[in-house]
Formats: sequence, structure tokens, C-alpha cells
Amino acid sequence: MIVETARCVKCGLCLAECPTYGLTASEAMSPRGRITLVQALAQGQILPDDHSAEVLNSCLLCRRCEAMCPSEVQFAKIMDQGLSLVRSQQGIKSRLLHMLLPRPGLMRWLLRLGRPVLPAFPRLNILARQARTDAPRPAPVYRPDIAKPVGRVGLFVGCTGSLFDSVAVDSAISLLLRAGYEVAVPAKQVCCGALDAHAGNIGRAVRLAAANEAAFAAIGELDAVISIASGCGAQLDVYEVLGARHRDIAAFLAQEKVISRLEFRPLSKSAAVHIPCTLENVLHSGDAVMKLLACILELKAEAVGKKGACCGAGGTGAVLRPGVAERLREPFVRQIADISPDFVLSSNLSCRLHLQSAVDGQDPEYLHPVTLLARQLIRD
Repeated sequence: MIVETARCVKCGLCLAECPTYGLTASEAMSPRGRITLVQALAQGQILPDDHSAEVLNSCLLCRRCEAMCPSEVQFAKIMDQGLSLVRSQQGIKSRLLHMLLPRPGLMRWLLRLGRPVLPAFPRLNILARQARTDAPRPAPVYRPDIAKPVGRVGLFVGCTGSLFDSVAVDSAISLLLRAGYEVAVPAKQVCCGALDAHAGNIGRAVRLAAANEAAFAAIGELDAVISIASGCGAQLDVYEVLGARHRDIAAFLAQEKVISRLEFRPLSKSAAVHIPCTLENVLHSGDAVMKLLACILELKAEAVGKKGACCGAGGTGAVLRPGVAERLREPFVRQIADISPDFVLSSNLSCRLHLQSAVDGQDPEYLHPVTLLARQLIRD
């Protein structure tokens, strides 16, 4: 970690890109400020305390600084290590949240008891309303309706996919099948580990990665391992052995050899498209989303927000630091209101729910992009 922190030359080019620095103008809340803090903690120059924990935990890990860094500093890796050094200072709300969300079995049980998950987390109510506790888990294998599949892919559903975003999971499977691919969904896959890594619990994140690597290795040869949620995809990208190259669903579908097998019905509607920071800054697949939506003739799709900017959701950020999250959400909400779209599309469930919670009523409709694509898919 010391070697990686030393790569930061403190040039300050990251400051204009950092959402928390933009709000506070505090050097401590900048990427180079946090790197300096991690260096001091790692070298024992200072001891972990509530202030150092707050400075590190307030980072949204949008990784815009990493995408813009001329020295290619691996900021997320530094932050995960730094968060492990202040893990003992985590508050009870943070500990409970990071215990619940990566465990779908526990979440299903709690949600069946009652829709409010915990009184301490009122902002989880919108997530609870999204849950489908009776939704069947994906089958182990789906085969296309053709004599010989053009390929075989593994689908990463993760800990919350079938519980909170089952429609997007079903939509991704439909699109992949229509493109001619056999889709394998390992039953033994688990949480990607992002929540634990970003809470400083590196040991559990490593164990989860090993479990997923084993689960995908056990299902045989694959052309790709595909993720649906951009936050999960960003974590899968750091896995050492996954059995095949990881691809975001949009990046995979947007390949010419794949997209040429898909046809869509026209749709005379409008869509505001939110490109999550993880999709833009880490997976570099934001353009793929727009390319796919352009295949739906007559659909007017417009990206919202500054490229690579964070909407404030930041994984658990909207729940644990709602004030900051709401301030960062404002420009996105204003632009969406100006567009007045029929749909708001985002590849990250946390971002989608965060944006949705800013409005009253049911309009517009908030969806994963693959859900709209699957609706318009010509299947005959």
C-alpha cells in the first residue's frame, strides 16, 4: 500500500473531479488529502479515531479521480486498505447495514416479517418496496431457441439481483438468449464483496471473491462473465481468476457480433439516461448504453449529469449520509425535470432508487436500461 500511495505526486488535478471536495473545499475531503491520511495511518504516525474514520468513509468511491489521474494511482485499492485501518471506528448503523445487504437470505427473512427493514434505516423503505421476496431464483442454465448456441456466458446476479432487481435479471437473460447465447447462472455465486471491501472488511471480501471464482470455474468454459449492476461489475473487475473475462451487460450486448442479432420495436418516447460513475469511470461502458438505446428507433435518449460524476448514492452513501447525497443529486434531478422524460434509466440499482426518491408519484418510470431494451425486443 505504501508503494501505491507514493505514486500520488499531489498534483491536484483530481480536486475538480472530486464530489466531496466540491462540496466542502476541504483538502482533507480530496483524493490527495485522503491518500495522505492513509499514509499517516499505515505508518503509525497517527492512530485511527472518529475523525479519520469519517474522512475516509465519506468518500463515495466514484473513482473519477482514478480515471483522471496522470500517474494512474489506484485510488480504490488505497481506500479499501485505508478503510480497513479505521474499521474499528465504524458506527453501529454502518455495521448493521453492511451486515444485512450482502446477505440475501437474511434480507428475505426480514422483508417477509414486514416492509420496514429497520427503524434505523428509513431510507431503505424504497428499497424494501422494490423487493420481490417471492421471485424465483434464476435457473442454473437457459438455452436459446436455436439448434446450436453461438456461445456460452455466465451471468453474475450477486446478492441483491434476484431480490431487488429481478426484472433486470430476467431482461438480461432474454436479451442474451435472443442473441443466441446459452446463459449459465451458478447457484453458488455470492455477493461480489464490494460492500465489505468498502467497509474495510477485506478478509470477507477476499473470501467472497474466492467463492465466486470457484462457482464460475465449476460451470465450465465461458465466453464471458456478465454483470448487470455496475457496482458489482466494478468489483468483479479486480478478481484474479473468474473463468472468463468479465463484461458489463451493456458492453457485451453492444458488440457488433451481438447487437446485429437483436431487433427492437420503435418507441416514440423519451428517456433520461443516468450513467453511473462505476460504469463510466471504472468499466468505461457508458457509451455502450447509449449505443444500445439508439437501436430503439424513435426513442429520444439523453444522458444526464456531468460525465463520470457521482449522483451521491455511493453504494450505502444515500442511507448513511443523506444530506451529502441529496446535494450531489440536485443537478441530476433538475436536468431530469427539464427533460420531463417517460423513463429514467440507470444501470445501478442504488443510483436508480436514489434518483427516484427525489420525486413524488409514479412518473417517470425508473428502469435498468436492459429492461426497456427487453420490452422492445422483437422475439419472433
